[in-house]
Amino acid sequence: MRINFRFIVVFFFFAYPILGEEVVTTKKEEPDGYYGLKLGAIITPTASLRIRDKASGTTDLSPSEKSGFSLPWTMFSISKEWEDLGIKAEFWGEILRNDALTNDTAAGTGNKSNPYVFLVRRANLSKTFELGPTKHQLQFGMFELPHMFSVWSGYYDWRYFDKSPLESLGFARVPVDLGINYILRWKSFSLQTAVVNGDGYRNVPNTTNTGYDVIGKISWEPTWTENFKTGFHLLGRASNAFGYASDECREGKTKCLLDDGNPNTRKQGPVSLNQEQVVALETNLLWKEWVNLGLGGMFKKQLGGTIVDRMAPYQPGTMIPETTGRGAYLWLGLGNGVLRLVTRGEVATGGPSPGLRATESVEREPWVRFQPGTAEPRYSDQSYYVSKQIFAEWLFTASTRFALGYTEVRSYDTKGEPNKWYVDSTGEASNRVEYIEQFSKPVSYPISEYGRLDRSIVLKATATF
Repeated sequence: MRINFRFIVVFFFFAYPILGEEVVTTKKEEPDGYYGLKLGAIITPTASLRIRDKASGTTDLSPSEKSGFSLPWTMFSISKEWEDLGIKAEFWGEILRNDALTNDTAAGTGNKSNPYVFLVRRANLSKTFELGPTKHQLQFGMFELPHMFSVWSGYYDWRYFDKSPLESLGFARVPVDLGINYILRWKSFSLQTAVVNGDGYRNVPNTTNTGYDVIGKISWEPTWTENFKTGFHLLGRASNAFGYASDECREGKTKCLLDDGNPNTRKQGPVSLNQEQVVALETNLLWKEWVNLGLGGMFKKQLGGTIVDRMAPYQPGTMIPETTGRGAYLWLGLGNGVLRLVTRGEVATGGPSPGLRATESVEREPWVRFQPGTAEPRYSDQSYYVSKQIFAEWLFTASTRFALGYTEVRSYDTKGEPNKWYVDSTGEASNRVEYIEQFSKPVSYPISEYGRLDRSIVLKATATF
């Protein structure tokens, strides 16, 4: 036994130098994780109560997180930084409901259950270096897109309660994508530009287009005093900007031109039908912990083109007009470092689901209402939605917070009239066409209309460590 013990001691003594480095996460007078891996997590338990009353006319039994308990934004992070080399490796994981990835669940068109799944949120390598008074950073891999700056810069401080405004409006399809990211900083100015797939981190490349998206942001963030800071940010995005296949918009091949089910046609459109341009502007104001103000707007353009049938080359094509959309938002947080009252408003074209859509076209504007052969005026699509939030927040510690709030979304249809729910006397959902037809012909079950207003009371918490 003594011989075996000596053998183990000698083996350990010589083998120790070739073992992996020890993970040291703290050391006196040095920041946490300086000498090893830095671990972190964000946990956001949530309880939502959807307000259902007689005025709404429907119970809306579809599976969703609008009622019950959920984990809408829960992540795990791990990173390693070699400061002497200016290199950093980053990995983040995110917990999502499976219906966010597939329609096979009960929330879509399938019948599978909706378990939570673990998804990669960030995975990138970055190199940081300085040239004179300027600082530069290159990221390669999966990273947060430039429009998420308000979350990670501390401006929009309530991502656990709801998505940031530019994320909610749909500046890009998703907040994270794969590609190359470059950041330049000089004094109070910064420039960020990224080239990404454009499909998002949840999709396989070429799912929505075959080219690359180009995204940019210019910021000026002066610090006027120790406790007073402002920010001005201009952002832009061009989807499918380069590297695309010239004939990618073919019937049934990509989402820009769906299959019409007719085997005698082979429709094709220009690449422009799969391209959009987005511009956004945001301003911020931070004063101590007392005031957090954000104000911004966004403009989106969906390019048009002519769809032709390759099996009928002499027939005239179908013109798809260029469409535009716009939106604006405001948030205001007032507090004393322990308690805060926060309100947020958002309005944009589209609806009824939140998210700015390009709905207005030049050909249908009011100043060209009448065209030869038309019996009715041709107005632009006037659909839009208004989202409101107000909640009280308790900052329990620097890393733990609780919030209790109220949210509502009201939407308007293509004529600018409030969207309605239509329900027959048996409680089944109906539609506006059937509702109007009942006044000209007999029906078995009378249909009533109700104002559509999506309201919820939400209790949320977040812990960051």
